[in-house]
Amino acid sequence: MSYSCKLKSHPHQTLYTHLVGVADIAIKTHKSHKINHDIDYFIEIVCMCHDFGKGTTYFQKYLEGNYDGREKDHGLLSALFTYWMLPKKWKHLGFLIVKKHHGDIDNANEECSKDDVIWKFKKQIKDIRENTLAELSQIYEPYLNDKKIEDFLDWISQESNLKSIKKEFRKKKYNISDLLLCMYVYSLLLTGDKSQLIRGCAYMPDIPYPLEYIQNYKANLIKDLTTNNEKLNKSDVFNLRNNIYDDMLNKLNKIDLNKDKLFSINVPTGTGKTILAYSAAFYISNKIVQQDENIKPQIIYSLPFTSVIDQNYEVLKDIVSSNTKDKITSDDLIKFHSVTPIEYYGFEGYDARFCFENWQSKIISTTFVQLLNTIFKTGKNSIVNRFHRLANSVIILDEVQAIDEKYYKIISEFIQILSKEYNCYIILVTATMPIILNTIDLIEDKERYFRALNRIVIENYSQNEITLDEFKDIVLDDICENNDKSFLIVLNTVRSSKEVYKYIKENTKREVIYLSTEIYPKLRLEKINKIKNSNKKYIVVSTQLIEAGVDIDMDIVYRDFAPLDSINQTAGRANRNGIGVRGIVKLYKIVGENGSRLCNYIYPRYLLNTTEEILEDKQVIEEKDIYDCNLEYFSKVKKRLSNDKSDELLKLIDKLELKKFRNKFELIENDEFRKEDIIINADEISDSIINELSNGTDFDNIELKNKFRILRQYTVSIPIVDMPKINNQEIQRYKIKYIDKTNYSEDEGILRQSQVIW
Repeated sequence: MSYSCKLKSHPHQTLYTHLVGVADIAIKTHKSHKINHDIDYFIEIVCMCHDFGKGTTYFQKYLEGNYDGREKDHGLLSALFTYWMLPKKWKHLGFLIVKKHHGDIDNANEECSKDDVIWKFKKQIKDIRENTLAELSQIYEPYLNDKKIEDFLDWISQESNLKSIKKEFRKKKYNISDLLLCMYVYSLLLTGDKSQLIRGCAYMPDIPYPLEYIQNYKANLIKDLTTNNEKLNKSDVFNLRNNIYDDMLNKLNKIDLNKDKLFSINVPTGTGKTILAYSAAFYISNKIVQQDENIKPQIIYSLPFTSVIDQNYEVLKDIVSSNTKDKITSDDLIKFHSVTPIEYYGFEGYDARFCFENWQSKIISTTFVQLLNTIFKTGKNSIVNRFHRLANSVIILDEVQAIDEKYYKIISEFIQILSKEYNCYIILVTATMPIILNTIDLIEDKERYFRALNRIVIENYSQNEITLDEFKDIVLDDICENNDKSFLIVLNTVRSSKEVYKYIKENTKREVIYLSTEIYPKLRLEKINKIKNSNKKYIVVSTQLIEAGVDIDMDIVYRDFAPLDSINQTAGRANRNGIGVRGIVKLYKIVGENGSRLCNYIYPRYLLNTTEEILEDKQVIEEKDIYDCNLEYFSKVKKRLSNDKSDELLKLIDKLELKKFRNKFELIENDEFRKEDIIINADEISDSIINELSNGTDFDNIELKNKFRILRQYTVSIPIVDMPKINNQEIQRYKIKYIDKTNYSEDEGILRQSQVIW
């Protein structure tokens, strides 16, 4: 069949070429997943119909720059054509997907609005009949099945048909599977639409890296560590790591990956969780390929904080680079979070941005926020375009205890369906035992490993409350008596941490390092690396940011009261390698000037109460007993856990109220009424960008985004009530505030007239 090809989708491309190309990419991508073959037709029709509305002379003139009236709009007309073409079971989802392929899908029953119904498409219908009917009929002839484009034009001319769509949306009820199907096909369309213009073909991940990469890296790492520190050879925990690793591989060998897809790695801190998690992911992904060489699973490694992502990514890079001479590019690995510059090997500008945000890589290292937004920011065009990457992927959630408990129920329900219907493999990694969902434990005899360790002892002094001044004196006395020991002091608030830092610094000649959210991220990472890479015995004062994934090793740890899982994480910074005498963790309960416990400002009361109950009669807790404490803690938490937030979100799925759903899912609570971001103009890099922004230098969209991503490395959040006390400047054009070095201390953070509790 020959086509006249007068109609264009873009200035330099015909409509037919674009539609066929988009459909080809989407179908190929879907078929590579080897899931849900019943929806092939659904995907094809959505892709072929998504730009039907461009088949008017109004849109063709718009491409030439000669028309800008409403009649050029193609989204709604294309959506209605999609609805008309699809079988009943997919009509409504197809309508939503196509209507908003250039925007965000909002609430379903609002997407066929009153204005849409009133406008009867008279000019577009007349135009198609008179000018473009023949070519459109040629394009769609293979899909019409004895129907005609004229039939659609007659159908759309009847206002009652348009009104009926809205009524149907109101009556229909949806479930999680419906929502995920909508996001999956939406993602395929968005990816196909962009990829057809950028790559001209589908992106397919390469074969996964072999497990031998990690085994080789692990062997070299052990050799290097033991050479530099002979005491490690006698460390129980160091030898335990090998046993845990072997046990995990033995367990994986027994698992039927066609049936089992939900796993957990629950091991003590310091026993190599990152290596274990990557090993499990490499093993599973290679096993999938052995079963079907056409499937190329991606690995998505997620962690709670950007600072930990950087650390994780460097490990991953070392694993790969130590095993291959090939240049590592974004096709291989992507580090994806809010601070990472937008770049993708082989592409520039918008094209690079799309490849980067579409997760076109074998392995993605990212945050919980980015991963869970991909699932739960439903209908958000800029995020959901990568949703289909979850199919067949191996997803790691490391330090999973950092996820807010109120989302456990909905995350559990979504994950179970993703694993069943989209062949996702989930690995939960933790040193504690949060009960998010039922999993197969990859460390079969984990209790033995928890009880085998004797690295630390927790001394519990939290039965009685003490003031911050009393706490300061206790800590200082201990420091003076133990000049040869390193100390970590973890407080719950910025104010209390600063007070303790200043007091210790003023009363000792030893080097004291301060860490908090008021230390901008770039400097914070430098300080952490300094602590990690030196044998010097530092005194470190920090807020709770030090808990998760920060690999430092201290002799004595002090901790203001917190939920048990946070106490465990802090305890994991003491004597991590089990060398020499036992590390000591001392737990206190500090009250502020008003008599309120400082922990109450940070943590939910029910978690604190549960922890108090468990620790009430325990003066000393041996490391071997922490396992039992964890079991009791999470059992009690589960019973007291409220599912109200999850249930509220689940109800919104009934009517596909996607905008409401994504707005209510916030892993990071919205602090806009309590906190404000300030950029610290700390060095030549930040100074150069601030000057460019202040002077009105013009940037294209991607350049500007990257400038702001770099500045996030210098950004801290402070209470709004503190703003009058800070000498800040503002770049009004971008609505950003910054302070110069004269108003900032690299030792303790932002300088102000006085401090507040937050």
